[in-house]
Amino acid sequence: MRTTRRASLASLAAVAALAVPAVVVGSAGTASAQVASKTVAAEVACTGFTNVSVGGGWYLHVPSAGSGNYNCVVARGMNSLPVLVVQESLNACFGQGIAEDRDFGSGTEQAVKNAQTQINRNAGSHVLDVDGRFGPKTSSKFLFQAYDYTNGQNGRHTGVCYTR
Repeated sequence: MRTTRRASLASLAAVAALAVPAVVVGSAGTASAQVASKTVAAEVACTGFTNVSVGGGWYLHVPSAGSGNYNCVVARGMNSLPVLVVQESLNACFGQGIAEDRDFGSGTEQAVKNAQTQINRNAGSHVLDVDGRFGPKTSSKFLFQAYDYTNGQNGRHTGVCYTR
């Protein structure tokens, strides 16, 4: 007796995802095709940031795709608020001296690579790929600048850095 199997739509979609490059939509609403070289599933662009309390009225601005969803990417070609958040912390916490212009270009990409290298060195092992992309793994190890919201400070930059 011969048995046949029917492919479900989900399994067909999974196979199709292997052959089709991921599309990342930036916060400005323009789509830019990016080949997902290391992942099978489509990546999600960070669209804003989440305030993470470190106590005493101080908060970290952590790029996210919705409140507390850090499974997102900030990468070359994006021009958005999450890029600015990363740039501010690259300057304050990693001494990169790059423009804080919301544009993730070659300078920001190199600064992220420098930070990833520094994080690996401080950890004493390879904990991050040095790829210049700010994704969930980099976010989990990254130093973010704290912002002061006490006594009418309205998010004053502190220059003090914490991991999330």
